[in-house]
Amino acid sequence: MFWKRYKTVRVEITTPISIKQPLDTESSSQGKEAAKREKRIDADLTFKFATFTFLILQAILIIRGYLELAAYYEQFGIATSELDLSTPTLLVYGYSYTFSGLMAAIDLIPIIGAFIPTAIFIAIGAAATFLYVAMHQASPIKDRLQSSLLVGTALLLIFIAPVLAVHNGVDRAERRYEAETGVKASYGIFPEHSIVTDQKETLTGRIVVADTKSTFIQVKDTVYKIDNASNRVMRKTLIKPKLPKESGKSPLGGRSSSAENS
Repeated sequence: MFWKRYKTVRVEITTPISIKQPLDTESSSQGKEAAKREKRIDADLTFKFATFTFLILQAILIIRGYLELAAYYEQFGIATSELDLSTPTLLVYGYSYTFSGLMAAIDLIPIIGAFIPTAIFIAIGAAATFLYVAMHQASPIKDRLQSSLLVGTALLLIFIAPVLAVHNGVDRAERRYEAETGVKASYGIFPEHSIVTDQKETLTGRIVVADTKSTFIQVKDTVYKIDNASNRVMRKTLIKPKLPKESGKSPLGGRSSSAENS
């Protein structure tokens, strides 16, 4: 009977059944490649690298602006140490001179000149792309070239975008001038300034540069340095053309002769 005390139960232990499925080597390699690609794209590192790239480009524009202004003002007997040149000012002038240089290259070479700005920015994009890829795992050359083209095109569009604002500002000024005077400025506006000095002398000419401390105004072949607080003439600089034997003395063009006015 089942209630008997010494009834035994037999238990047999067997090995568990395991089923193995052959691996798809092709799908597994594609999965690993996709995982590597996803791992390679780091949003934080990409943002830092883009910021670093734009800072480098900004520094180049600032240095270009400073060198251009230093060489330009040197021709009028003005040293950059006399001026209060801010970083935005240098950046604006650096951008302006760079854009003007690229446009001059287009006019200089009529056929292929239009491709020069694109080629330059694609080269910059290629350098940035290859440097970015070098910080990660390797990628095919085809992908690098495509990325270089996209980055270069984006940089070119970003570089050209401010020109639209400049053109709009110039156009608004010309329309305002035409509305006030009734004269259409077909070739732009040329401002002419007049300053009354502390000696009641009126100086009418073109302002070379002005900051919070001084104003430099050119009247024919003379540049006057005017103190903004008192309108006192602090210096007169006579500009003369160089003689052949005097050329090549200074890399910035040399300083013109100047006479102090007490």
